[in-house]
Amino acid sequence: MPHVVTIKDLAKAVGVAHSTVSRALNGDPRISQKTRERVLKAARELNYQPNVSARGLVRRKVLSIGLLVPDVTEPFYGRIVEGVDRVTYEAGFNLVLYLTHADRRREIAALEQIRQGRVDGLIVMIRKAKGDAVIELKKQGVPLVLLLQEIRGSGIDSVRVDNLEGALTAVRHLIGGGHRRIALITGPSLAPDARERERGYKLALEQAGIAYDPRLVVRGDFSFASGAKAAEKLLSLSASERPTAIFAANDHMAMGAIKQLSGKGISVPQEMAVVGFDDLAPAAYFRPALTTVRQPIEESGRQAAELLIGRIRGTVRESREIILKTELVVRESCGLGGDRRTP
Repeated sequence: MPHVVTIKDLAKAVGVAHSTVSRALNGDPRISQKTRERVLKAARELNYQPNVSARGLVRRKVLSIGLLVPDVTEPFYGRIVEGVDRVTYEAGFNLVLYLTHADRRREIAALEQIRQGRVDGLIVMIRKAKGDAVIELKKQGVPLVLLLQEIRGSGIDSVRVDNLEGALTAVRHLIGGGHRRIALITGPSLAPDARERERGYKLALEQAGIAYDPRLVVRGDFSFASGAKAAEKLLSLSASERPTAIFAANDHMAMGAIKQLSGKGISVPQEMAVVGFDDLAPAAYFRPALTTVRQPIEESGRQAAELLIGRIRGTVRESREIILKTELVVRESCGLGGDRRTP
């Protein structure tokens, strides 16, 4: 009879107490990332499997769905939660939130806890953790849906927004208004939506024959404050180097930029046009009202929940990728007309 690898075997291989191994496998945040990775590496190499009863919990329906989300205080994430909650409630599932604050250790810890079978499936939004941990869950049979991102080649279901096309539309709109020096306030380098929007920005310039200028690209973190700071950096350029328009990768940064520009005596849109991305509720009431790319935030949450429930119930069998369209909502901040939409 083949030897069944136990937690004690892992502890011996790694050189730590078996309680430490147990905590690492269960995603206890008190365990350092380095130790957790050593334990997981040993578990893979020794082909460790949780005990039968624990694995059974993963497959036994508990009528709960997990949502791994960076934040709930931000309106953007709140609308996603609302979209997911409506579907799960109507389908008879409880919604369990795993709040990570976009912290890598918290993201990994939450993913490890899912292995304990506390939910029937998981909607995943990760900002810092690598995709390997998510792929490992799929291998263990946990139903998963990636929301607003994808892991190429993983076969994991995903629901995301066409960020590239949305950014293309926004920058083309500014180019169509005569702007040639267009700045980008981009998001975190690890955020997939920020990367796609940056790609769209670059592609729009390339298609219009406008040279890419790295001095016009400033990295933010999706916050209002980072948008203001980015605008200040752009204003430090000489008069001939300054942009005449800014495309910000989300509304918070766009509004922060407008606030900073106004504080420095720069009139928006007369002296500098600004376009955002998301179409959060404040965008329409901001002054000047923000031109922005509207993405279907609640709809993405609803579709992710419907897809996951279909996977749990067995009505969805083949891997699916759902890409939702955006639309440009033209208001005052771009100086090119207002109160109209461009798909």
